[in-house]
Amino acid sequence: MPGILESQSGVKGVVAKGLNDETTQAFLSRFVVNGNLDLGEDGVVLSVDQAQRLELGLGDRCTVYLVGGPNRVRPRNFRVTGTYRTGLLEYDEEFMFLPAEWVQEVAGWGLEINVLADGDAIELRAYGSRTSPIFQWHRRSDSGSWEPTRDVVGASASLTPNLGNEFMVTAVGRDANEHLVPDSIRLYASATGTWEWERLGGSWQLASSGLEVYAEPGAELWDVEAQVYDVLPIGWRTETILRQAPEMFSWLGMLDLNVEIIIGLMVLISVINMTSALLILILERRPMVGILKALGMADSQVMRVFFWQAVRIIGRGFLWGNVAGIGLVFVQSTTGWITLNPEAYYLAVVPVRIDSWYLVIVELLTFATCALMMWLPSLASLQIRPAEALRMSR
Repeated sequence: MPGILESQSGVKGVVAKGLNDETTQAFLSRFVVNGNLDLGEDGVVLSVDQAQRLELGLGDRCTVYLVGGPNRVRPRNFRVTGTYRTGLLEYDEEFMFLPAEWVQEVAGWGLEINVLADGDAIELRAYGSRTSPIFQWHRRSDSGSWEPTRDVVGASASLTPNLGNEFMVTAVGRDANEHLVPDSIRLYASATGTWEWERLGGSWQLASSGLEVYAEPGAELWDVEAQVYDVLPIGWRTETILRQAPEMFSWLGMLDLNVEIIIGLMVLISVINMTSALLILILERRPMVGILKALGMADSQVMRVFFWQAVRIIGRGFLWGNVAGIGLVFVQSTTGWITLNPEAYYLAVVPVRIDSWYLVIVELLTFATCALMMWLPSLASLQIRPAEALRMSR
């Protein structure tokens, strides 16, 4: 819900999200910087950027103006109970978290009864129904139970606020999907001779502008969306984070492409370097090749000697490369010593994760490619003639 956040230092436009005991807080709790998510009745959780801009700290009070419902703007004072930082600048600048009950009440979702009382004249107004609501009046009996009354019908009444007079009014309407939406109030005469009223609950307590579903790490997003959509009522729709923030994920997609290009270039450079090393090794061992051929060793056996020598060098490089690479990943995952600018990269530190199967597959394919390519430079040993090689060794 759109609103305005105000402190003594300034104002800022925000979007309010509701939190309650039934809300899954596992996602947001990972990004809490100070305080906690225990809102109570007057707590608010702001992003670090919002708090710094308005010079608010834990325990400070601020005023929130929410825009919605029949009364349009509803102000209320809140106490800062926590701050968070996700690293997504657009998210941190926009969203704050309030008690869900107050957001629902202010929004006017579902059906909501308002009372206009002036002396004996009472007028009821119900908001949020597509059709004209039906009002049902019940009077408090001497035994304390609510009994239907025919003395009052409809949305208007003329009742003297005598002490002890007490009514319960229920309004029932229909929303855009033809579902019944009720609301109830308790109307009673106060000691000052005026009519007072309080809410007994209504459909607005069950309404929201949307529900967020968090998938488990590694889950296929499209499969989760399909499962959620299958259980939704007719007329409801789903929207993944990919549709809500396409610019962010298109940027991440470019990073994935860069990774594939970098891996391909690294494999190509490895093949070129190993080819050069093997050719140099063959040239240095020309006398040895000449002796082996003079003793009767076949060309294929000579090629295998150099091939396995190259494979041994490649394997040694893979071993030390894995030790260094996995070691750096471990250090980064535990310390986060390589940092990023969150305004540019949406992240404060370089994220790392080892996918065992992906790592094994990439390394096996890379090792096999490099090893197979070593057959080409080993063909150079076929051009060595024993007589020439022995003559050069003198």
